[in-house]
Amino acid sequence: MKRYPRTGTQPETMMKILITVIDKTPSGGATLEDLQDAYAEINDRRPSLRTIYRYIRRLNLFFDPLSYGEKPEPGEEGLADEDADEAVIGEKAICSIRRGSKTYYIFCGKEDDLPAGNHDAAMMLLGMYPQLRGAMKSSIEAAMQSIFRNSLSGLSTFAGILCELEHVVHVSGAFPADPAKSEAMIREILRAIREKKRVRLSYLRTYDGAVTERVVEPHGLLYRLNNWYLTGLCTKRQERRVFLLLNIKDLAVLENSFYSMPPGFSLKEAYQDIWGTWTDDESGDLETVRIKVCAGPAERFRHNLFHESQRVQELTDGGIEVTYLLAGAQEMIPWLMSWGGAVEVLEPAWLREQLISSLQETLRCYL
Repeated sequence: MKRYPRTGTQPETMMKILITVIDKTPSGGATLEDLQDAYAEINDRRPSLRTIYRYIRRLNLFFDPLSYGEKPEPGEEGLADEDADEAVIGEKAICSIRRGSKTYYIFCGKEDDLPAGNHDAAMMLLGMYPQLRGAMKSSIEAAMQSIFRNSLSGLSTFAGILCELEHVVHVSGAFPADPAKSEAMIREILRAIREKKRVRLSYLRTYDGAVTERVVEPHGLLYRLNNWYLTGLCTKRQERRVFLLLNIKDLAVLENSFYSMPPGFSLKEAYQDIWGTWTDDESGDLETVRIKVCAGPAERFRHNLFHESQRVQELTDGGIEVTYLLAGAQEMIPWLMSWGGAVEVLEPAWLREQLISSLQETLRCYL
């Protein structure tokens, strides 16, 4: 049986370093030497400064997975770090300050910093510690060790399962050519939404290839038909617009800006009736779309919902009639064309006519 990575002494070491920082915070903070001593109590050897920096990083990530970024801790400036290019998008529970030639670490975590699952128990223990450390120090430390061990064991198990899945599951299809750029952009957009800050975009217009500058108040992210989209208020147009992430050439959070979400805004309510990504003013009113699907491909419609409003009616020849109630039906045309002769539009008439026109235009490319 495959065994997943063990956590070793990490839970005890993390707890000891955290408790040392909490103990020393009222008197100005723990020095690096204090933290090296705390590490040595558990591991019977004195660690390097790099090891202490890594444990502080792990503790901060435990409290807030978004806490680290491009600014190094005091004393880390000369050290190479694989995370040096990340954007700062969270808050640290253990902060550092420089006094003279020394770095001091203080605990500045807030109650809502802990991830779900560890929140109640860990915050209760940390809240009790300053008052009860004289009488119950060993009990509180043991409980904190258990919390850290469970968290680290879960991460180790997940890493092992993921490694196994990579050997037996393969996903292919249309993916971003530069996934790291897309992931970084999504992180920045989510940070902007969380901190209520505007973003500046350099955006490629698909119809003429021009790159335009936009300032947007982000409302959320959409994932439709294998693509990510940013939706938000375009300050130039003063209307909600949707931007394909792949067409965003550059994105920057405007740190000194602030905006408010529209009262009662819900991304699901705004887009659940729309076929694609068009906004309310573009998509028009709800209308019924009926299509006929021949017997073979009909099975895919029986087992997949292509829109929340999808309804299927069986036909005597093995095919089906599919009905949708949605807005923005014009966005269905590329999808309908992808089915070839397996799908026929029954209504509305205007959609049927536009589909015929699009098919004729495509055919002319080959004549």
